[in-house]
Amino acid sequence: MRTIEVRPSRNPLWQKQLGWEVHEGDGVCPVFCGTHGREDALDYGRQRAGYAPTEIHVLDHDWKVVETISPQNVRGLV
Repeated sequence: MRTIEVRPSRNPLWQKQLGWEVHEGDGVCPVFCGTHGREDALDYGRQRAGYAPTEIHVLDHDWKVVETISPQNVRGLV
């Protein structure tokens, strides 16, 4: 099973823009910025999770898991 992490960016440039990262693996980490950055990052993570059994971990600013979205709670591709 894959794991996708949705987490606040630690990069100072993205932090200034309220950036959230969607970390799928090395080299795959899009950033979503702005007041809706977290929701946009979660939407992207859910979309990517529709391709294979995937668990999504939502992290806080200390990068500790605060929420886990299991595969059965992820809406698949339509």
